[in-house]
Amino acid sequence: MSIEVRQLEKTYGDFSLSLDFSVSDGETLILAGPSGCGKTTALSLIAGLIQGDRGAITIDGKSVESAPPWKRNIAVVFQDLALFPHLDVGRNVTYGLFIRGIPKAVRRAAAAEKLKTVRLSGYERRRIQTLSGGEKQRAAIARALAQDPRALLLDEPFSSLDAPLRKELREEFLEIRKQSPVPCIFVTHDREEAAMLGDRIALMSQGSIAEIGKSRDLFLEPKTEFAARFFGFGQLLPCRILEGNDRAVAAETPLGRLRVRDISSLNPEKPLLFVPRDALGFEENGRHGTAVSGIIRKSLFQGERILSEVELQDKTLLAIEADPRMELPPEGSKVRLRVDESLIRFVQPTA
Repeated sequence: MSIEVRQLEKTYGDFSLSLDFSVSDGETLILAGPSGCGKTTALSLIAGLIQGDRGAITIDGKSVESAPPWKRNIAVVFQDLALFPHLDVGRNVTYGLFIRGIPKAVRRAAAAEKLKTVRLSGYERRRIQTLSGGEKQRAAIARALAQDPRALLLDEPFSSLDAPLRKELREEFLEIRKQSPVPCIFVTHDREEAAMLGDRIALMSQGSIAEIGKSRDLFLEPKTEFAARFFGFGQLLPCRILEGNDRAVAAETPLGRLRVRDISSLNPEKPLLFVPRDALGFEENGRHGTAVSGIIRKSLFQGERILSEVELQDKTLLAIEADPRMELPPEGSKVRLRVDESLIRFVQPTA
């Protein structure tokens, strides 16, 4: 099975949405981006909750853009869950099957199976009001899976939970996906969640996809300034091109002269470098590479790391991570940084 979205468009006043992407069987595609970029609208179009102005949506090769929601066999988990408070957990889970006229014995078996999948075995007779936040999330996912859907859509289902519970449910969701490998689209604005749950990420901006690719690539090797800023796994530095060819470019940067080999996203008019976090480090624990001097302006202990702000000679400020056990010199001290230029790449600047 697969989801195909081709030249799908929707206009609301001054806002226009234009999408083109696909999701393969068993794949989880993350729709990420800032608030108001069109993530939830995209999900609603695919689910049939709103109609597009033009374009095509196919699921398992069948066109569904003109079909009502109940004929698309797409399961949706909403941000507010939309569980029925007057029904117990079992009847919530099998409500879709009840509407379709599925026999009671089959519904009971489906409820038991899906509740076991989400680690809620024996909860069939529990009232919704007695469930914790995490249990409600699991019940909503069980209800979605009970329909035996052709596709699964989730709209920020964990956003209202506290951090430890979000982490727990993310890990459980990965296990659930192994048992229900249908195409899945998961909307989130959480960068950690996007990286952890997505096989690929479609990063949206102002109604369109700014960049799409494997989660690892968008974090470590973004092609655009927008993606680099959104995921925040590094820093952007201006530079001046000195010389180069089709294999590498020499550039004058705040870090000194660097030889940059990844030039696929070089804009000669406005060259911009992406320096990932692991490309920089204090000389004691950094990788081999170019060295540069700076002054520590401040250091913050953050549990799993020390984050320091280092000022270079030209007043450029760099964020440098260090092992939490490392003994750093006091603020105002001069330090040497190691720069691994092999990890640095050009990105397309935002227009």
